[in-house]
Amino acid sequence: MAVFTIEDVSETVTKVAAECAERTHFTVNSQWGIRFEGTMATRTDLEKWIFIWYGESNVEPDFKRVVDLIESGHFAELWGFRGVLIAISKVDGCIYVFNDAYGSFPVYVNSSRREGEPIVSDSMRCFAGHNVDWVSFYQFLSLGYIFGGNSLFDGVSRLKANCGLKLAYVNEKPVISRFPLKNFWNGSGTASTDDLIDIFRAEAEGFEDTQIMMSGGWDSRLLLTVLEHKKPLLYTHGNLQSRETAIVRDIASVCGLPLVERGFDPVDFGVEIFSSYLRKNESAMFTHWNPAGLQAAQKKLLMTAGTFGEVLGGHYGTLNTLPGKKKYASLLMHMVGAGALLDSVLHLHDRQTILSYLRMSNYRVLWFVESQLAENLRSRDLVEQSNQRVRALFESYEEQGMEDAQAMFERFYTEHRGGQYINRQLTNAAQGNRFRNIFTNRELLAAASSIPFSQRAHNKINKEIIKKLNPKLLDFPLAATLANARRPLLVQESSRAFRKLVEKNTVMLPLYQKFSRYGDRSFGWNSFRDIVSQELMEKVSPLLSDKIWNHQKLNEAVKSDNSSNMYPLFDMISKAITIDYIIRE
Repeated sequence: MAVFTIEDVSETVTKVAAECAERTHFTVNSQWGIRFEGTMATRTDLEKWIFIWYGESNVEPDFKRVVDLIESGHFAELWGFRGVLIAISKVDGCIYVFNDAYGSFPVYVNSSRREGEPIVSDSMRCFAGHNVDWVSFYQFLSLGYIFGGNSLFDGVSRLKANCGLKLAYVNEKPVISRFPLKNFWNGSGTASTDDLIDIFRAEAEGFEDTQIMMSGGWDSRLLLTVLEHKKPLLYTHGNLQSRETAIVRDIASVCGLPLVERGFDPVDFGVEIFSSYLRKNESAMFTHWNPAGLQAAQKKLLMTAGTFGEVLGGHYGTLNTLPGKKKYASLLMHMVGAGALLDSVLHLHDRQTILSYLRMSNYRVLWFVESQLAENLRSRDLVEQSNQRVRALFESYEEQGMEDAQAMFERFYTEHRGGQYINRQLTNAAQGNRFRNIFTNRELLAAASSIPFSQRAHNKINKEIIKKLNPKLLDFPLAATLANARRPLLVQESSRAFRKLVEKNTVMLPLYQKFSRYGDRSFGWNSFRDIVSQELMEKVSPLLSDKIWNHQKLNEAVKSDNSSNMYPLFDMISKAITIDYIIRE
């Protein structure tokens, strides 16, 4: 479902475009036709301007400030919105569209428009019928996101994160220009922990009657630290016999907060759930979050999660992609304050080294694509074209004043894995716009970017804030580590490696189970063995076209005895369903 479309008012709208946005409709200067979904977006009239806004809950822009900046030509300062803002001039009919800093709210621009198609929309499906961009197909199937300003269709681009565009009529034809907003990744100064705490406290005042998606990790623990005084409802899901659920249960108990625990049930994964996600979000990703979204809606709670906490925690940097020994060396060096030296030794500021971490290299992801199509795709050099798009994106970062390749890596990972993929957990599950993310606060973005990555890496700042505000939350281990969170980071990470050893050792595992605090609990949270089944494939098969997907290969994979691979398979199926829905005419 499209939230908005912008059309040429002189043309008859196509059937697909009309289906994408069939609600409120108005025209501007007999040139533009604008449709928007009134349950998701709001219209505000201010003197010579009309504004259409949608995004996170209760974070509407200061429209007077927007007018002043547009009319003075200071577009770059219109960064940091937590949604999409459309500004329409009643005087000259020009339209400006601004997106969010991390690219979570898509905006698509149709540069090879057929008559009746939208010029701009948040819906990719509006452009079904265009030729498929197979490079983007390959990227999305591999990773769940598409590089840079591309989409699943040739001739349809996605507005890059933290950008704006202008639509104007020139010589009776629509002309589109794009421009970057302020590059907040080039932070100056260094925010202190107390500065961050002040920002968090101010942001917390926007949260009332809240439901937190709670895990055993750092991001949700920091989120709880900030919001505990608001008495939120905690929600956790997955394997209820896991140590992660037990950790969350103990955290809820020590905080005196209510907790909802919900296991994954096959009845929650019918074709109707996937179909409703597709209609609402144009995405079938993370449907296992759907019960949480329904729970929040039923109780009229604001839904939130720790997505994008990875930036402050340093999760999206290169250090987390290092192989075993180098990663532990990194931990040790950062613990003694010499992390920057190791970065230099490992060439983590060298662009070619950084690009090597992002390089696509094979076509294994095509294993369940229809055989003739897969063969055709392997002949198209999709790997090199994907790598070229990453290089081009890094060049655009350089044009915006970025010099440090490690910072470019973090920006790429945040805008792509974070903005297009991980944050879908929250935005897909929430009903309407009843969600809000502490970590997208504009002041926080600027403050976090001012702190060198070496000072944020390995959750150092997260731990420091929790220690100051809610130290009792450090008494519990993280889901993936055996040592409690109060221990030095090197000890925690060493315990992570030890945990992996224990899991596979028939002698050590019984000892762990007997003497460990959570020894009677299983390690994994994502119990998808009973979800990814032949029954699931039968349910969702209508959503997967025989022209694109090899159902036999999928059914064989579902029958596999390797239960540890079931969640990645579920994720892969969800990506395929998403692609199929968008490109199917």
